[in-house]
Amino acid sequence: MSWELGTASGLLLALVVVASLLSGGEAYGTGAPLSACTSQQPGHYGFTAQTSASPYSLTVSSSEYTPGQTLTVQITGGDFQGFLIQARKVGTTTAVGFFSSLPSGTKSNDCDNAVASGDNTATHSSTAAKRDLTLTWSAPENQAGQGTIEFVATVAQQKATYWMGITSAQLSEAASGGATGATPTGSSQTGSPMTIESSTPGSGATMATTFNLLLLAIPAFLAKLLM
Repeated sequence: MSWELGTASGLLLALVVVASLLSGGEAYGTGAPLSACTSQQPGHYGFTAQTSASPYSLTVSSSEYTPGQTLTVQITGGDFQGFLIQARKVGTTTAVGFFSSLPSGTKSNDCDNAVASGDNTATHSSTAAKRDLTLTWSAPENQAGQGTIEFVATVAQQKATYWMGITSAQLSEAASGGATGATPTGSSQTGSPMTIESSTPGSGATMATTFNLLLLAIPAFLAKLLM
């Protein structure tokens, strides 16, 4: 009898463990796993992404970025529980830049689909409700030359309801320093000749004035000699 009770208890425990795995183990309540970095596909067992228009939007504080600049991106559109976001080179899955000063309920991931290792991805660290979440992102100086980028995210309203492929407006890359192009043709070489040319007429005018004064003075001088 005791053996049967023990067997029944063991089976019940196994069922509880399996049910727990199926109901929540794949939900990743403490953040997206590294296996989701490239696809941004949540491991929500039995559920697929919504095909309707996403109620969530990504709003960036600038329409361009400069290597070394820090800006913000905000997830808006109502309450949500989970998310995964990266700044990516347009047309690729390559993450650019790093997130910093992350707010409560979020954390960073070091994904390998990135230009450089570090805090290149942001995700949730709990399923607590979030709304109008603002994240800080920077484009390091040593990542110049990445070209046009956009933020790409998956946002989960809850485990069974999530949207993938949410994108921000595209950000063009601005120059990080002053213009280094060639000097406009003749701009540095014509300065001295222009100075000389401008001074030459001045000297001629002075000589002409002096000559005219001498001509005026000659009759008066001759008149004094004849007196």
